[in-house]
Amino acid sequence: MHWFRSCLLLGIVAGSLHGIVSTAQPKAGEPLPARQAGLWEVTLRSDDLQLKRRGQAKAQPQTVRMCTDANAEPVMLFAIVPGQENCREVTTTRRSAEAGGGWDIHSVCFVHDNLVEMRMQLTGDLRTAYQGSFNVTFRDTPMNNTGRMLFEGRKLGACLAQQRAGDMVLPNGITVNVVDDRRRAEAHGEHGH
Repeated sequence: MHWFRSCLLLGIVAGSLHGIVSTAQPKAGEPLPARQAGLWEVTLRSDDLQLKRRGQAKAQPQTVRMCTDANAEPVMLFAIVPGQENCREVTTTRRSAEAGGGWDIHSVCFVHDNLVEMRMQLTGDLRTAYQGSFNVTFRDTPMNNTGRMLFEGRKLGACLAQQRAGDMVLPNGITVNVVDDRRRAEAHGEHGH
């Protein structure tokens, strides 16, 4: 499903569609944060400072639109993050107001027996806007490591009449339903290694 490898960010967005088969629930403690139902526009870009330090060219930001509701949100929230399949551990920690508020999220997942760790920082009201960063580390294939990725989302309003919860419009205009993809993967027994 890696149709868009020519562009790093587009590859991350498209590659993250494999991440929808995550079945882990957060450990006891803080629940996963959830955006308000509706249509969200999410822009993803690489951390320019890190790119400069590595001497890499600046990648163009990529934007997706997501139609979500309470049932789809546990899948939709991580749809921009690669490697979130077969997750065995997801922990969420709420930061205090003194520490800037928001959430720290950590996941341990497996992609074809390759350990993948994700660390995300998320802030915002999740009703009108939010922002944050994530870093994904593949243990056995470090060339797939994302470095620090920045994202920001803003609510556009209600989902369009023809949209269903779980629909994600990719930067190239293709619409996929990540909830349907998750159900198909689970039906085919992709439960982890």
